[in-house]
Amino acid sequence: MKLRHFAVVLPLTATILGGCGPEDMQDEQSTGPQGTAASEPTLGTATQELSSLGSHAWVAPADATSMGSTADRICFLNRVRGNFASAGSAVDVFASGGSWYLKGGGDTRAIARCAARASDTALSGEYVWKAGQKLPTNMGTTTGRVCYLVRVSGSFDSGADWARIYASGGSWFLFGDSAKGDGGAQARCVTVSTYSGEYSWSSNQSYDTHMGVTSGRVCALTYMAGRFDSASDYIDIYSSSGSWYLGGNALASTVAVKARCF
Repeated sequence: MKLRHFAVVLPLTATILGGCGPEDMQDEQSTGPQGTAASEPTLGTATQELSSLGSHAWVAPADATSMGSTADRICFLNRVRGNFASAGSAVDVFASGGSWYLKGGGDTRAIARCAARASDTALSGEYVWKAGQKLPTNMGTTTGRVCYLVRVSGSFDSGADWARIYASGGSWFLFGDSAKGDGGAQARCVTVSTYSGEYSWSSNQSYDTHMGVTSGRVCALTYMAGRFDSASDYIDIYSSSGSWYLGGNALASTVAVKARCF
């Protein structure tokens, strides 16, 4: 496993993993809510800070991990790890009976994080993308809302496999590609007063990407791509010394990830 180097760096531009990927789409992923270049994400002062309520882990084949009430928190993926080899390979943050849960399928594992949800915070239902869709899934306006991944599934065998949330024409979209035709992703959106541009990391980097302070902010995955074929392959949002970082590892091939903070 590669050692992490906690260098403070600006988020990098997206890594193209070969073939027609999400970076070939005409979109607004390079601008934040104030039109700021994503290579230098800026964060406003939130009127209501999103405080982290901690993280929760799940490892196959365990039962679903309970993460608390849907009434007072939102939950989202922070780490995806394992062998995504078939349609049954998945990690999933989902709601059932008024509670959040983390589960998956196949030889996978995951970590999710929850953040305190104010009474006036609006949370969307789940948006779905499935391999074979000709058009991305429209998830509504980018104004005052940010969207993040809550489920990824299917075969991730190469740079041709990816799932992505991006902005275009003032709306959020969910899209992807799956070489074997069995991939999928799901996302939710939540109302926020501000959110960052996208931060990027790929396994070609020798350092993890610094995403700013943890105080009053949480970060969630917006993009997953590459070859995940062992327990050594993962993408990860984690905290260290009061800051958020984005990183991961790839045993035999390139993987890539993006995230936003809000």
